[in-house]
Amino acid sequence: MTDDIFDVARKNIYWLIAGFIIVIVILAFVFTIAGYRNKLTKIPPELRAELISLRFASIPDCFAVSDENTGAVLTDTVDLTKFTKEAIDKCYRTEQEKGFKTFNFRLQLKEAGKEVMTNNYFHQDDFTLRKAVRVWDKKKPEKERWKSDQLIIYVQEKI
Repeated sequence: MTDDIFDVARKNIYWLIAGFIIVIVILAFVFTIAGYRNKLTKIPPELRAELISLRFASIPDCFAVSDENTGAVLTDTVDLTKFTKEAIDKCYRTEQEKGFKTFNFRLQLKEAGKEVMTNNYFHQDDFTLRKAVRVWDKKKPEKERWKSDQLIIYVQEKI
């Protein structure tokens, strides 16, 4: 009779320990699969910044040149008269309080020697993107308006 009582207690303790171990194994497996999935679907910050920065030389609200007659936008172009702090604030502006937690940019035209930056840029570059562009300067004579240049985009990911 006493052996039966100890036998029941032994089985209860065994199943309690076995259940605890099974739960730990299942949770470890779930976290491993979730971590693996996150690694597979993670987008590198360089690609995200490259996609965001495409707007600077592709949208007329930013710096791209648009044809006055047809309204067509010339991609990979920069209108030098638009290359200002006001234009970049209209084109890409982050929140004043939380904007330092996202991408911020400093754009520099190498040959023209001009530079603009977004509102929460703090000169802490994480990486640099380079883009070949054609710069249009309407202040120059007709034959000298278009010049090739390099748009250097300094990217600050987070502070």
